[in-house]
Amino acid sequence: MRSLLLLLPLLLLLVSCETKPTPEPINYGKDACAFCRMIIADAGFAGELKTKKGKVYKFDSIECLAGFILSGGVGKEDILAMWVSDFAHKGKFIRVEDAKFLVSDRIRSPMGLNISAYSSEEDLKEAFRNFGGRIMSWKEVLNYVNEKWKDRLSSRH
Repeated sequence: MRSLLLLLPLLLLLVSCETKPTPEPINYGKDACAFCRMIIADAGFAGELKTKKGKVYKFDSIECLAGFILSGGVGKEDILAMWVSDFAHKGKFIRVEDAKFLVSDRIRSPMGLNISAYSSEEDLKEAFRNFGGRIMSWKEVLNYVNEKWKDRLSSRH
């Protein structure tokens, strides 16, 4: 009984140390996109996906991350977390479910669908004032990429 009491604090410590997943750093100019195979060069558009088993996929654009998901690159049930680069704070990653997205022809993304992401409502509104376009949620981004890249996505199955 005494040894059980000694182990209890250790077990509680282990259970309470569960950490939030974090993205791995992207080596810009060297890492290749898991979807299109281009070298990831622009910190304003990058994305990353981590599976529950710890496999990391890196992307040169938000549309490549979305395309990877839509084409079945990894099952939804296997995804631990997804991040996109904050366009207003290049190099800072935000979870896709927390991001606000803007599609604007005046912001040129590497793969041409011109999707940018923002961590704050203020940054999104400023980008919208400066560049115009259409504000979207992550679900709308997935639908948009699916519509624009129907042929590209269907050829990957």
